[in-house]
Amino acid sequence: MNIMIFYSLSGLFSAVIASVFGIFVFIKKPQGAVNRTYAALSFWIALWGYAYFYFPISQNDKDTVLLSFQILQIGAIFIGPAFLHFVLSLLNMHKEKRGWVNLAYILGIIFAISDFTPFFIKRMVPKFEFNYWAEPGFMYHLYLVFWSWCIIYPWSLILRRYSQLSEFKQNQLKYVFIASIIGFLGGATNYPFWYNIAIPPIGTFLVGVHVLILAYAIIKYRLMDIKVTITRAGVFLAVYTLVLGAPFILSTSGKLLLIEILGRNWWLGPLVLMALLGTGGPFIYIFLKNSAESLILREQKKCQKVLKNAAVDLTRIRNIQKLLDFVCQTITEAVNIKNAAIYCFDAKQNAFILQSGMDLSKKQPKSIPCHNKLIELMQKNRDSLILEEIIYNSQEDNTSCLKSLEIEMLQLGAAMAVPCFLEDKLLDVIILGEKKSAKMYGQEDVENFNILAPEVALATENAQLYEKIEEEVREKTSELGETQKQLVQAEKLATIGTLAGGVAHEINNPLTAILTNVQMLLDSDEPDKECLEMIEDATKRCKTIVQKLMAYAKKPHANNEELVMLDLRQTTEKTVSFLKFQMDQESITLNIKKTKNECLIMGNPNELEQVITNILINAKDAIKQIHKSGIINVSVYEHQSWSKIEIQDDGVGIAKELLPRIFDPFFTTKDVGKGLGLGLSICQSIIEKHSGRICVDSEINKGARFTIWLPLTTKVDRSRKTV
Repeated sequence: MNIMIFYSLSGLFSAVIASVFGIFVFIKKPQGAVNRTYAALSFWIALWGYAYFYFPISQNDKDTVLLSFQILQIGAIFIGPAFLHFVLSLLNMHKEKRGWVNLAYILGIIFAISDFTPFFIKRMVPKFEFNYWAEPGFMYHLYLVFWSWCIIYPWSLILRRYSQLSEFKQNQLKYVFIASIIGFLGGATNYPFWYNIAIPPIGTFLVGVHVLILAYAIIKYRLMDIKVTITRAGVFLAVYTLVLGAPFILSTSGKLLLIEILGRNWWLGPLVLMALLGTGGPFIYIFLKNSAESLILREQKKCQKVLKNAAVDLTRIRNIQKLLDFVCQTITEAVNIKNAAIYCFDAKQNAFILQSGMDLSKKQPKSIPCHNKLIELMQKNRDSLILEEIIYNSQEDNTSCLKSLEIEMLQLGAAMAVPCFLEDKLLDVIILGEKKSAKMYGQEDVENFNILAPEVALATENAQLYEKIEEEVREKTSELGETQKQLVQAEKLATIGTLAGGVAHEINNPLTAILTNVQMLLDSDEPDKECLEMIEDATKRCKTIVQKLMAYAKKPHANNEELVMLDLRQTTEKTVSFLKFQMDQESITLNIKKTKNECLIMGNPNELEQVITNILINAKDAIKQIHKSGIINVSVYEHQSWSKIEIQDDGVGIAKELLPRIFDPFFTTKDVGKGLGLGLSICQSIIEKHSGRICVDSEINKGARFTIWLPLTTKVDRSRKTV
């Protein structure tokens, strides 16, 4: 490539970059002093660059060369004052140092006027590869002093004010400082030719790079750590210097050796090397970049790993409070911050409610209304808010909105606020306090929390949904319990209806005896002691029968559901005694066989009596289907750690295919109208409530045997009072 074309394109590159980014930054915030001064600096660089584009390619026309050289010098003259103005605006000192700014522009105007006189450019003469280059006049020497002052003075202000500024501003100034060094050193390569020093102006393109870095420092709020930027740039330059430089060196210094080896095809050597390096270059760059960043960003990578692991662990936590406490604790420890809080959206209150926190102040707000500026901005931008950025923007754009946002962040104790979105819905807001290291939150932190935030939102919604389902299950279980109680009572009443005929007959006999003896006493003149004793016995018998019936029919209260220690033999015997008369009336023999040892269990006597009653009545009905009379044998005994009740009848039995269904609600083998099909279902429910089990063995026309297993009490429990 012709060297003049390289010089020309370097100028054009800087000019185009300055034009594009100057306009872009100005349009982004035209009222901002920093944006306006950057646009002015870009204008002068663009003027210098466009003129520089024409200067090398018009070397055959002296007049055109002189004009383009004079125009590019005007751009160069005003770059200094514009840079001074830009830095003062960035430091918020442009009003304080207005006098220096005005002086710089006045001197710039003087030098610009002299640019068209021999005092600045004495004449155009051949120099090195240029047909025409300027000889300096005495004004040019003064201009160089002025130009140096316009650069060095802003640098000194940056260094003096650096320690007094926020970390956000410090990071921004690092970029500005490094960019200006790159740009002005690149532009300064044009000065040696003025004094016949053989250093070519090869750094012109760096002026455009300088403009790019400045634009990044202004536009990008979350600037990348300067160490990372330098590392990436250094690795890139090193790798691609190797990729491009090695084939070049081989084709020049090693050309003779290649000719000896390859002959006329010597060019294949550099070509193959370039292809290999070009293919492997990106992979080498990625490997070296990642390795270098792992060393530089060791703490950030460690934090990122912790937060990623936490995002996985969130899916295992179902309790909402434990979940939020875990998030707060993890963030506080991983990022090493002073305080943290999580606010969750509450639709009823239309606000975000404080649900969890670490090391919060007593003045920490308990809620954030949805109309709050912080919430509105998060929902609009779907991005984290950093206090340093808000403070910086409020200084640049002193509006009430930014000021109120700054106040809200301070009230929340937030150095950073992270929104947790699930799709388009903002569910949580994570408040992060200042880092204990006093460092500002940067782009790396935002990226780390961008990984965690959606996981927190998803886990929060899942936990809330899980708790809602649990609450609904509790409510339904409670309703089911009440319904079951009603069914149990209904079954009792149905059983009483079954017993009513036998009970009425049993009561009728003593009442007849009472009536007969009373009539005899009325006919007698003197009281008959024997008749009175018979009346007393008959009355007591009626009372006992009625009490048993009332006790059975009694609806249990909540405190009656508590389990007490009881002897299963006594409970069974009591029930058998209650039903024996009715069974005798229907020609059913009811036998009971008991173990001599106590069968102590923890149970509810009323419920267990109901179970035994239901099974005995079912056994009686089964016998009556095929026989006029029958036998029911009841056995109570111990078996290892269990007490057992066996009820055996010689009735019709149950078909094997129906056995799996007999405990289902509303299943019955009786004729329509003779049973609800709830008795055995309720029996099974009661036995399972007592931590026991009930089973049945049966064959058609061979009867059925029901077995009830109930756990015996421990030795410790045996000291309690039995029922």
